[in-house]
Amino acid sequence: MRHLFGILVTVLLFTWYLAGQTGPPNAFNSLPKLKSGKMYLVSSYDRSGGNNDRINIQAGKTTEIANIEGPGTISRIWMTIDSRDPHFLRRILLRIYWDDETEPSVEVPVGDFFGSGFQYKHHTPMYIGMSSGGYYCYFPMPFQKRARIEVVNQTGSEIFAFYYQINYQKTEDIPEDMAYFHAKWNRDIRTDYEGNYTVLEAKGEGHFVGLNFQGQPYNGSLFYLEGDEMIYVDGEEFPSTYGTGLEDYFTSGWYFKNGEFDAAFHGLVHMDTLGRVSAYRHHIMDPIPFKDSIKVTLEHGHGNEEIVDFSTTAYWYQKEPHSEYEPIAKAGLRIPLQRPVPNGAIEAEDLKVPGTTTQVEDMSDYGSDWSGGHQLTLQSEEGETSQLVIPHAIENEYTLQLYFTKGPDYGNLIISHAGVQSQDFEGFAPAIAPAEVVKLEGVKPKDQTIVLDLKSTGKAKQSIGHKIGLDAIVMVPERSYIPEWYIIGPFPNPRESDDLRYGLDKVYPPEKELDLNASYEGAHGQMIRWKKLNGQKGGYEMALWEQFEPFEFIISYALTYVYSPEDQTVPLLIGSDDGAKVFLNDEEIYRFLDVRIAAPDQDKLDIKLRKGWNKLMIKAENNFGGYAYYARIIDINNNLKYSIDGE
Repeated sequence: MRHLFGILVTVLLFTWYLAGQTGPPNAFNSLPKLKSGKMYLVSSYDRSGGNNDRINIQAGKTTEIANIEGPGTISRIWMTIDSRDPHFLRRILLRIYWDDETEPSVEVPVGDFFGSGFQYKHHTPMYIGMSSGGYYCYFPMPFQKRARIEVVNQTGSEIFAFYYQINYQKTEDIPEDMAYFHAKWNRDIRTDYEGNYTVLEAKGEGHFVGLNFQGQPYNGSLFYLEGDEMIYVDGEEFPSTYGTGLEDYFTSGWYFKNGEFDAAFHGLVHMDTLGRVSAYRHHIMDPIPFKDSIKVTLEHGHGNEEIVDFSTTAYWYQKEPHSEYEPIAKAGLRIPLQRPVPNGAIEAEDLKVPGTTTQVEDMSDYGSDWSGGHQLTLQSEEGETSQLVIPHAIENEYTLQLYFTKGPDYGNLIISHAGVQSQDFEGFAPAIAPAEVVKLEGVKPKDQTIVLDLKSTGKAKQSIGHKIGLDAIVMVPERSYIPEWYIIGPFPNPRESDDLRYGLDKVYPPEKELDLNASYEGAHGQMIRWKKLNGQKGGYEMALWEQFEPFEFIISYALTYVYSPEDQTVPLLIGSDDGAKVFLNDEEIYRFLDVRIAAPDQDKLDIKLRKGWNKLMIKAENNFGGYAYYARIIDINNNLKYSIDGE
């Protein structure tokens, strides 16, 4: 099939040539024309005449692999690398300089430049990729005076074998309308902001020819693909390119429904159960021109609601000079996430450890996994116990997830709470790295405070110290949902479109009267009545779609009662798929109208319970697909009761 595709592409390009069309900006549409220049190859061949056709690059060194006098055009770059660094794809830089510029026009980690940002993986698009161990690039790169290519070894160890070939055609001149090739890498480790992620922001005249992309969520979800690409040309306020979703931009669909693939100009190089995606889109057939400026952006989830790790390489042509690049991130902060710390974690360096010598340590040289780039370091001797104090623990019970560090001078621990729950941790590793998550279950706060005992129990023979490094703590509450409900539905949810739905604000009988024995006309003219539903599992485990027919484009109500022995204010946490209202003692206290997937604790509101029984009613809508809501009250004083009958 790939061979047939190649024949079709060749025929198509040759047809463009015979028809006198410009076609895509590549070498193939002029292939039959006689060439006036001369082709050369710069390579790593053994200058001594032997078979040692490689170079070594020492740690921390920059090596120039090409210095070519112009005018000419680089037509092919190939290389293959033997590095013992597991993160060499991100810690080796490729730089290309045109003419007499002192700042590079290309500055990209070598793996990302060739589309392999996450891992060493075979994929073969037409212009740039990795084919069975060899990295290649066929983007034509014209230059007037000089082309200079550098490789920067920031792995911390020697590159034992670096092989390369660079084909270029020497010509007498370069047409004035030829632009220079550029490539730039960018990354935001945690997109915890409202604006779009920026792939490229350039000034000058040129055209954008594509990007490769790596995305990794902190919650394992692919919902970040709901974001759209938005490309602004020549200072426009509204983007002339406004997409429908990231997988759509990569010419796929439905969250990359059928998995990995690679085509000539678009593909999915990698997707896994962690939610990581590596994909490419090359605008060869549809380059995006700009006269003055271009800004290429991606939403991270719909309305930028998802917090994700995004990294990209942008490819474009433009006339020089180009805008000055921001300094590329240090080598450690280019490493892909290995053990993501979920959103909402508590930074260990913000916690108190009474009586123990502590230090806030910068970990950015070792990777991007450490939340905020730092960790709390404790120095202790064997047998010593440090107490870590975690305040504001308002839930009744938690599972704690502790994010430690391993390394050559780290020791062993026993982590315990209240002398009962405990876990062992062995801290030695040959190199500093994020450790696997340590879980401590059944942790119950006292006076809304948790105190953890960290006891040093020695060290491995290979370790040179008893160091303790703690990055962050995630407190996962043991959620107890409101246990039982009366429910009724379906009522109709009139709509004109996805954005114009009226059922949530239409008043149906349960809002006018409360008669659990009454019958009402439903969404399709059927008679509907109140019925009981077990709500202990909450959310999708309640299977609301089995309770109503139809279950799409409908409204339903859920009713229960909460007993409080005193007037008090407590947190109510809500999640819904899709919109919802909450009524407390017949007063509307919450309204959400949007399309979303339900999750626990999406919204939090403080509710005022009066002494005695309190009527709590949820009105929930559904559009299409899943139907769910989550509802729980944090029983701060441990004195609430629930009943669907209010008695």
